[in-house]
Amino acid sequence: MKLADILDAKGWGSVTADESVDVATVVRIMCDNHVGAAIILGHNGGIAGIVTERDILRQFSERGALLAELDVRSVMSRKVETATPDTPTQEALQRMTANRFRHLPVVEDEKLLGVVSIGDLVKSMLREKEQESEALREYITH
Repeated sequence: MKLADILDAKGWGSVTADESVDVATVVRIMCDNHVGAAIILGHNGGIAGIVTERDILRQFSERGALLAELDVRSVMSRKVETATPDTPTQEALQRMTANRFRHLPVVEDEKLLGVVSIGDLVKSMLREKEQESEALREYITH
């Protein structure tokens, strides 16, 4: 199974914000869309960074309520790992686990196509295992 298969099931969209907005705006966007991360787009339309719930909590513990007014560039992670639609789910899961991140933007030709979370990957792999198990049961009983 590849990341394209997961995006086919969950949708190819992604939650984004412009790098010029403040943290409060990004938090509102994430809450409105019920997601744990937002991709931050630069002025050229490319990925400038990513902001996650974890980033916001860590910064809040240091800066308190002042965080809301800060520019999102001051809290976003600038080093963003990406994958392509053809990346196998197992490879993506290994990378995410090894590097301790939970959201992986999927890009092709530098264009953002979607985002998969570690939860999406686990859900997909469990569904795949259930299908294999059902196929084995069918084979044994027939």
